[in-house]
Amino acid sequence: MPTDVSKRQSAAVAPTDSSKETSTRRRSPGFSGVVGPPTPILISIFIGFTSTNILVSSLIRLGPQYLEPVYGNVLPYWGFFHGTVVSLVLGGVIGFSYWRYILASMDPVHKTKSNPLTIDTKTGRAIAMAFDVAAILTALAPPRARYMFRWSDTLGPIWGSLLTQSMLTFPVFLLSGFVVTISAARISYNPQSPIRQTAGFVTFLGAISMLVWIGQRFSSAHHGCHGLLINAGYAMLSSLIIKILTGHQENIDAAAAAAAPKTPEDTQKNKTKASDSQVPQLRDRQLRKLRFIPSVACAFFALTTFFGDPTCTSSISARSSTDLPMFHTLMRNESITGWVTVSDETKREMRLLRSGHSLIGGVWKSTEESIFGIFYFADAVRLVRGRKSNPEDKRQKISMADGKQPRRMSRDILAGDGTERALQIGLGIGVSAHSLHRQNVRVDVVEIDPAVYDAAVRFFNLPRNLNAVHLMDGRRFIDEAPTETYDYVVHDVFTGGSVPASLFSQSAVTQLRRILKPDGILAMNYVGVPNDKRTLSHVARTLRMAFPNVRCFAETIDDMDGMVNMMFFASAEPIVFDITSDVLQAIGRSTICARMLSEMQKNELDLAGLMDDPSVRPITDDWNPLPEWQVGTAVKHWHAMRGLFPTEYWLNY
Repeated sequence: MPTDVSKRQSAAVAPTDSSKETSTRRRSPGFSGVVGPPTPILISIFIGFTSTNILVSSLIRLGPQYLEPVYGNVLPYWGFFHGTVVSLVLGGVIGFSYWRYILASMDPVHKTKSNPLTIDTKTGRAIAMAFDVAAILTALAPPRARYMFRWSDTLGPIWGSLLTQSMLTFPVFLLSGFVVTISAARISYNPQSPIRQTAGFVTFLGAISMLVWIGQRFSSAHHGCHGLLINAGYAMLSSLIIKILTGHQENIDAAAAAAAPKTPEDTQKNKTKASDSQVPQLRDRQLRKLRFIPSVACAFFALTTFFGDPTCTSSISARSSTDLPMFHTLMRNESITGWVTVSDETKREMRLLRSGHSLIGGVWKSTEESIFGIFYFADAVRLVRGRKSNPEDKRQKISMADGKQPRRMSRDILAGDGTERALQIGLGIGVSAHSLHRQNVRVDVVEIDPAVYDAAVRFFNLPRNLNAVHLMDGRRFIDEAPTETYDYVVHDVFTGGSVPASLFSQSAVTQLRRILKPDGILAMNYVGVPNDKRTLSHVARTLRMAFPNVRCFAETIDDMDGMVNMMFFASAEPIVFDITSDVLQAIGRSTICARMLSEMQKNELDLAGLMDDPSVRPITDDWNPLPEWQVGTAVKHWHAMRGLFPTEYWLNY
């Protein structure tokens, strides 16, 4: 009998414990029993990861590129990496804090009547909200950037660039960090094993970081304004899909809650609390009807930017002449190296070719001569003693042949016999290529930007019948060019405050020596500070590794601490110039070319001790410090450009 009584008592107790457990689970849905997200939320998280990768990878490229016309191609990268990392980390901290808030709100102790959502639906809503904000900010990025550009003179080249990025890309990076963190937290959520949860969280963050790095390395870059609007479209579309999936999951949760079996006790409680829950549920349904308003706003802002911002079109707008009466824009094109613009300056009668925040050429309209005299230094490659192209040597040979006294030199004697070949790397407006072409030299041109070549032909009279034009990367061309092809190579690739470092390495210089004939001559323009012995010595040392004879001439020696064009000449044979008065007379004494050549040898820089210093390493592809060293040069170049022309000119691109 006692045994039967105890059995009946245990049987009576068991259902009570079971009912308590069931009741507890019903009171805390999505907190203690969640292992993995349902399919709609899982798809939403996958979309969030993918879109975040696209956004961050693309904006890492677009951010500095968009600032180049105002700050050059060096300064927008200064501090950009650190700002990106700080933004992503800060977004991660905010995302982790919000995830803890979600968990706290699902705790039965803190759960309220007005909170009918689960962990999954709250996660989906948070991701969609972040993409809404990112889409609107990206769609409005061009007008915000243009507003910041107006303050570029006040802020300066470094802080102006950083503060503009804080309005352009850093907020989107912060939101991306938020999305990645909250998504990784939901995927790895495992309250039964905190160690596994932490390991999964770190693993997912590492995976998305690797995907962003891969995407940044291999993604194709879009043009500035169009690229920003495309990214705004990615974010808007991602938000729409995530909202639809999250809404579907909310309907599933509501149907499951309505179909769940209820005890008489729960039924009685639901009746007494029905009136309390109707108001928040009604408010939530009303809010769900408004969830697509941010997407409509993003589309509106994107269209407004596309049709209203001048950087979103390559056509010549009326503001090109009305805002700047001194300048008349003839061409503007956003090409692979940035904005390329041709304009006439009416006050001094100049025609200018601009690429980014740099002038890569210009002419005086009255004489069609270059406004930059350094380009005429390259003509000296045909005035080296001992070469068949040297006019003095040719005059002596003619005089000895006919037995008469040396005759007065004419311009015809400057011309070659048509067998000489020259290569120009970096076209600009084509001053050197045009000059050598007039001297009957067969000229090949290598230019990476088709828009620059088009501008040189259409607006600066570059001949169309050059020997060959190669629209490609200069380093790739010299690596593939045949051996001992050229008598002369003119190397001029400076733009935007820097030079392509890969074209100044020992490997590149060795390839230049290979494609030159045994007595060939290299003329390499380098823009820098003459008193910057560190950079100058490394460039000279690198040239000396391939050429026994190296000389350097500055455009001017009046300001040794300022930005100056410097022309290096390098050859396997001794370099002695015959720039006589007769040669200058044949060229035309009144021309800028003759004046620059007559002063060139007075401005020679002493390279003795710089090239032969064993402590100076040659620049290599693996060790190339030029990008880092050119920050100071870029700042000087930025101020020099702002001194040449007013700020309004640089903001009108």
